[in-house]
Amino acid sequence: MRGSKIAAVLLPLVLSAGCSSAAVDEPTTTVGALAVADTGTPVQSVLAHIYAGALTRDGMAASVMPVDDTAAALTGLDDASVSMLPGFTGSLLRQLDPSSDARDADDVYGALARALPEWLSVSDQGLAENGPTVSVPSTVGSTLEEATVSALAPQCETLSADVEPAADDAAVRAVLDEVYDCLLAAPGGVPAVTVLDATDRSSDPESTDVVLADDRDGFVAEEVVPLFRKGSVDDESARRLQVIAGELTTADLARMVERVRAGEDPSAIARNWLGEQSF
Repeated sequence: MRGSKIAAVLLPLVLSAGCSSAAVDEPTTTVGALAVADTGTPVQSVLAHIYAGALTRDGMAASVMPVDDTAAALTGLDDASVSMLPGFTGSLLRQLDPSSDARDADDVYGALARALPEWLSVSDQGLAENGPTVSVPSTVGSTLEEATVSALAPQCETLSADVEPAADDAAVRAVLDEVYDCLLAAPGGVPAVTVLDATDRSSDPESTDVVLADDRDGFVAEEVVPLFRKGSVDDESARRLQVIAGELTTADLARMVERVRAGEDPSAIARNWLGEQSF
């Protein structure tokens, strides 16, 4: 902890985990259930139903609680109306310690763990990630010595970019400029560089876009992780969270998010994934 001001920021983030809402396997309100916050975005809805569903299958009374946004989820953790908030390490760290300059996955996870108040904990960070990703058409990718942002840098001034709304345009361009010396051309014409969050990438098998590695860790790592109140999850259920961390991939999550955007029910999608993983 870092004093009263930061404590005031952390409190709202931690306690929203003890209420009830739509359960994954039963869309009814469960009184006294472990409440998993869902901020309503497609990726958050999928994650909330996966974690609540896994805990339910482990014998716990777990349900999904809709909240307005991450700030509301953090407030819920503060007042104990929420017990768990699935999220991504970098985004959670920015909420808990906005002064942190950690960027790579291990550093961000370590900084997040240190920023937590004593009544909160995080499980293992998972395989799935959701940071900004940079891609180029195959016509550009074929000219690169390797599929990295560093290899693209010498061409940047001749290329325009399309930064999707979910990614912070100014922050993305600052990273490309400052870390990679990649100053993209002004928007215009057909964009040659596309930047969007990992779970927003289409799973279209026909796509020939080349996704470039962030080889200098320019973007802050965004690894999936559940933030939860200590004591809300027993040892056996904690092991379930670790299984999710080791099984849920970025590709899995992107496919599920795509289905939610197409109108499918996130609870059914999560239930299917859990069944495929033999939960």
